[in-house]
Amino acid sequence: MSVNGRTVWRADSGIWRAEVDPSRGRLAYLGPRNGPNFLNAPAVPSDRLQLGGHRVWLGPQTEWKPFWPPPENWEMAPALTVKLRRPDLLEVESPAGTGDAVAIRRTYRWSANGRLECGVSWEERTRRGRQAMQIFQLAGDVVFEAIPKPTESVPRGFVRLPIGSRPATETIFPLPRQATRSGDRILLRRKSAEEKLGFPTQTLSARWPQGALLLRAGRIKGKTVEEPDRGFNAQIYLGGDDVPLLEFEQLSPRLIPWRPGDRVGSTVLLELRSR
Repeated sequence: MSVNGRTVWRADSGIWRAEVDPSRGRLAYLGPRNGPNFLNAPAVPSDRLQLGGHRVWLGPQTEWKPFWPPPENWEMAPALTVKLRRPDLLEVESPAGTGDAVAIRRTYRWSANGRLECGVSWEERTRRGRQAMQIFQLAGDVVFEAIPKPTESVPRGFVRLPIGSRPATETIFPLPRQATRSGDRILLRRKSAEEKLGFPTQTLSARWPQGALLLRAGRIKGKTVEEPDRGFNAQIYLGGDDVPLLEFEQLSPRLIPWRPGDRVGSTVLLELRSR
């Protein structure tokens, strides 16, 4: 169907709606059928790195050369193919890039319990393996919620991840300006300076006046080699005033195939809740 002059694939589940935009090669709308869109996916992106929606990269990002931007075929290319594999399963394939920038396959499916399953798979060609970085760029005045899990080595129960002038992960630091305590949880809101935080495996939530979006890890396919980012794979990015973006992310372990030629990948689950 056509929305604002663009062809999209649309599927509803109860009061919720998901739309995949082939011109962006990804999920670009998720929210109530009548709006608003919980994802940030501007109709006219400000540049080719601002397509928004469901971003997917292979990491760790520290191994990219150069460190930024991501390969064009992962972030800036339209879908190579879009296929309805089953009545309830849409498959979106990116083009292949140069070098190790392999084609990435996304799949989308509403499950019987009303969760949107977002799958990612690829043909892993490196010996060390790579991880899936599933990133959801969010719209509006979002309040994130997460549960710290303090340990002796990580007393706050979460870490500050590398950004900008911070080259390494920090485990001991003052409470970030973006954070406030609420019982056993912390709430995170965007401030003038950017911040990126990593939490142990858990369900992250993003809340708006119209509802909430919950993100958690699902299945993995392949052999786990290691857990990058010290296992703090549930991550939240709060942009500063110069780039006021909001994202929550779920990272997979570093994966290699069980057998030559097998695909590797991971699934995350998005659950929508009304107020």
